[in-house]
This record gives sequence, C-alpha cells and structure tokens, in this order.
Amino acid sequence: MQISKYRDLTLLQIDRNRYFTIACDSCGGIGMSELDYIKVDEEIVGYLTAKLCLVETLAFRSKPTVLINTLCVEMNGRGKRIINGIEKAIKEYNEANFYEDNLEINITGSTEENIPTKQTGLGITLMGEIFNPFNKREVNSGDAVILIGYPKVGHEVLEDLNENKNEIINFNSLKYLTNNKAVSDLLPIGSKGVLHELNQLMETNNINMNLFIQSNIELQKSAGPATCALAIIKKDTIEGLKRNISQPITLLGEIV
Repeated sequence: MQISKYRDLTLLQIDRNRYFTIACDSCGGIGMSELDYIKVDEEIVGYLTAKLCLVETLAFRSKPTVLINTLCVEMNGRGKRIINGIEKAIKEYNEANFYEDNLEINITGSTEENIPTKQTGLGITLMGEIFNPFNKREVNSGDAVILIGYPKVGHEVLEDLNENKNEIINFNSLKYLTNNKAVSDLLPIGSKGVLHELNQLMETNNINMNLFIQSNIELQKSAGPATCALAIIKKDTIEGLKRNISQPITLLGEIV
C-alpha cells in the first residue's frame, strides 16, 4: 500500500486504480464552554467541522465511507450536541444524492469522560473511496478560474447562517460542480486562504494563470470551514453556472 499527500487529502493506494482518501479537521475554542473564545451552540460546531471534511472529500470526487469523531468533551451534554451537528451534516450530504449509497449516520468516535474540560475541542476524520483519481478533465488555455462563495471565518460564518445570506458553498452547489463536465478542477478553500489554494491549483495542474484584481475578495483571508471553493471552468459556461448555483460567483483569472 502506497501513502501519499494530495492537497489537503491523504491518499492510500489500495491497488492499481483504487484509493482511499483521508480528510481531517479540528476545532477548538468555539462552543458554549467557559473558556471558549467564540460562543456558539455546539451543534453548529459539529455541523461545520463535519461539513468541511465532506466538502474536501467530495470536491476530489471521492465517495465518503466512514466518519470518525474525537471529542474533547463529555458525551452527555456538549458531546451529544456536537454529534447532533455531525449527523445534520451527514443528513444534508445524503439528501443531495451524490451517490446511490448513503453515508451511515452511525458514526464512530470517542469522548473525554475522565477529566472535566472548560473549553470545547474536537477532531473529525473522514475516509472516502475513489477509483482512478488522476484521470482528470483537461485544463486548457483560456479556461476561467472562479470562486464560488466568499471566504468567511468565526462570527462571519454564524452571521451567514443566521441571516440566510447564502454566501457559503453548500452540498447542492458542490454536486452540480462535480457533475458539470465544463468544470475541470475543484478545490475548497480553508484556513490558508484563496491565494494559497490558487498556488495549489497551479502546482497540481502544472499550469499558469493571469489573476484579475478583485477588490472585494481578500485573497489571504481564512475561509474557515471551507466556506468557498475554486473551480477551473470553460469560460463560456459561467453564465449558465450562475443560473444553477445560488452562491456568489467571482471571476478571479484565466489559464494562460
């Protein structure tokens, strides 16, 4: 078995064409505990952390198979609320019907039952399965590089959810993008920001791009729990994309 790293995923090559993918995320200091920096219901914390792992896995066109949580809080109380949020994310993914087989709600994991904790902490690991992951769609000169959604972090994420701003990429949009043959690559943005992932996009595709100046997009800002994603797409299909995706779409550049 060969183990390698690709962007934010770890890949385990099982045989010639079959790979397991591993996505993971952690979250600390966000919840309703005494020492939490941002006060928010633990269900939202579990939901967003699980959603990030699902988004990273699905953007690579890998099928989620097993989700594992490691919670630094007790089960009865905070732990249960976090798990409710994780299950909500899984339910939303299943309802989007990416694959015929759903991801089981019966997740596995661990909680802290020995030591009382005063701050919320959790980690999530998601395994997926993909065949022929590097049989990619062709990237050509003149293809557009777009951003779906906006980078948001901390209170901005909560504001978007509470006010239904719909500026955070969701499962339905992700499914449309992964199934769209005009989209040759898709890359979620995390805490390292848009600029870092643009460089990843160029490096892993061995391409160069001309970037347009976008005053409303902070390229180095964290996108928290993968609130937005980059896509390489045929330029003449952007208007059609806007009719099928409800989040904002920003043209960032084009392939040279």
